[in-house]
Amino acid sequence: MKLFGKEKKNKPEENREMVQPKKSPMQIGFEKNLKFLNRDTYPLDFFQSLWNGKFGTENFTVGETDIPTGEIVLADPLAYLGSKYETILENKIPTGSYPVEISVLRSPTAGIRVAAARLKIKEADAVEYKLAMPKGHTAEDYGKPGAFSFFGVDTGTGCFADKAVSEEFCKFTTDWHIANQDKNIYDDYFRELFEKSYKKYPDIQTPYGDFLLWKLPESGNRLIMFSSGLGDGVYSGYWGIDEKGEAAELVVPFMNPEFFVIT
Repeated sequence: MKLFGKEKKNKPEENREMVQPKKSPMQIGFEKNLKFLNRDTYPLDFFQSLWNGKFGTENFTVGETDIPTGEIVLADPLAYLGSKYETILENKIPTGSYPVEISVLRSPTAGIRVAAARLKIKEADAVEYKLAMPKGHTAEDYGKPGAFSFFGVDTGTGCFADKAVSEEFCKFTTDWHIANQDKNIYDDYFRELFEKSYKKYPDIQTPYGDFLLWKLPESGNRLIMFSSGLGDGVYSGYWGIDEKGEAAELVVPFMNPEFFVIT
């Protein structure tokens, strides 16, 4: 521009302010993923892509978790399991012990991440997926006030748990905090266990440990914790329904692997 007949040149700092910084592949993927999550449903091929290795994922069975009542809870175990902020699901499953599998993504942009986790209820394949609604609500309540069809994560960790196990876990953590008033239950108890998990399976998780099979000291019930993809946020569960109309699995997607593969 000209000022009083003389051309004014922009300073280098002004030019830098006018140019938008280029987003990294990781940031682009993160923003896409954030918009993608927590819909009422997804196409069948998306759920299949979490487990068939299409985008470089690897399936790993952490172990079995115990479901003594059949009432399922989705929660961040280190923040909300056993509290009023956990999400109890409306649909129940038969009592028993079920495998927990994780889909491990090896991404050039995001590194090693848990893209999804699932509770495998039957060997049958799912032919469709339905949003797992909270207790007291059905699919018709989706989007209505108070029908929170997701669970919150504040420590980068999630789990599938039985309601009775959730209550026992709450008692354990309460007693632990009473006995260790100046300590943090992750730093001073679970951190070492997650690191041992890494040492046992170093090829499919980060050095901090991305999954843990842990037994409650009193009952011996097994609880499996796993990393929640890109970290904190809100995530939804989906029932995988087989040809008989029965629940074959419960899946929680944390990431769409396609967003983190460079082509």
